[in-house]
Amino acid sequence: MIGGKAEGLVKLQELGLPVPPFVAVPVGEEPDESAVAALGEPLAVRSSAVGEDAADRSAAGQYETVLGVTRATLPDAVVQVRAGTDRAKTYGADGEVAVVIQRQVPATRAGVAFSRDPVAGGDDVLIECALGGGEAVVSGKVTPDRYRIAGDRVHARAAGTTRTLRDDEAHDVAELVRRAEAGFGRPVDVEFCFEGRMLWLVQCRPITTL
Repeated sequence: MIGGKAEGLVKLQELGLPVPPFVAVPVGEEPDESAVAALGEPLAVRSSAVGEDAADRSAAGQYETVLGVTRATLPDAVVQVRAGTDRAKTYGADGEVAVVIQRQVPATRAGVAFSRDPVAGGDDVLIECALGGGEAVVSGKVTPDRYRIAGDRVHARAAGTTRTLRDDEAHDVAELVRRAEAGFGRPVDVEFCFEGRMLWLVQCRPITTL
């Protein structure tokens, strides 16, 4: 009833990993006003469709996300997210959409980390990171830095003149994604962001290509 995306966030929270406060709104229900008020503003409103981020398909980037939402604009954002997108319908969405309402982190850097190489497998952690929020990285709108963590070594390839992550920060991301893999019991990719020096995990889904 809360969909794959919300289920992933709940699991991350249960594992004791750093997740920004959120409310999961089940299919067919409306947001609890007092719970939403406790999150503060601005908010990020995302779909959590039934079958999304499942073991056999991730549907990453196929559904709607609305950022910068206030309590006044929340009802419209929820309607927009639940309406889905043409991409999601083409992907095979069945129309059952729950909603995740989350405190929007003012990210200074963000990206996605894979607990295993999604193409070759193996034990290396792969990280892509860029300045700003994570939507641009996930959607492919920017060219991110790329990091491969092999044991204690960090192999970095910067997209610009300076790196977005220091070695110790790359190791911190790798540690969290490995803990997520252990908790989920399978390889995962995790969306992360930095709020200053604070590292948050904002989404987790199975790697379906391995």
